[in-house]
Amino acid sequence: MTWTRTRTLALLLFLSVALNLFVAGMVVGRWDRWDGPRGHGGPRHGKSMSKVIEYALGDSLTPALRSRLEQHDDAMRENFQETRESRRAIRDVLVREPFNKDAYLEALDRMNAVHDRMRAETHSFMIEIMDQLTPEQRRLLVEKLDRKRKYD
Repeated sequence: MTWTRTRTLALLLFLSVALNLFVAGMVVGRWDRWDGPRGHGGPRHGKSMSKVIEYALGDSLTPALRSRLEQHDDAMRENFQETRESRRAIRDVLVREPFNKDAYLEALDRMNAVHDRMRAETHSFMIEIMDQLTPEQRRLLVEKLDRKRKYD
């Protein structure tokens, strides 16, 4: 069998189609994680609620509210760092030999404490912020949050 120009073009066409399908599959598979022109941040995963509020309400926020959003974002950044560290600790315990159940439970407790602190901070923050928003801003925020929810 001789290698002809037609076979070379057919091979290149096949490789091109395969590469395009691969790239298209990656784009579609990650589509729900894109946050518009602001970049790739995930659907509120890994983002503090302050960033979601700022994105949803934009220019309608007062300077005082923007300041409070920044404060909350700083507090949550520390919590996110602690969450990553607690996950690393859990992974370290899981791969250590022999398996130590008590160390694993202790690492889980540390992670749960961070999550509880994050939840409490976010809930008190939301109560504080919602009290300062106009009815129109609250409605707009709820609509924005509902648009992002796909599986409710």
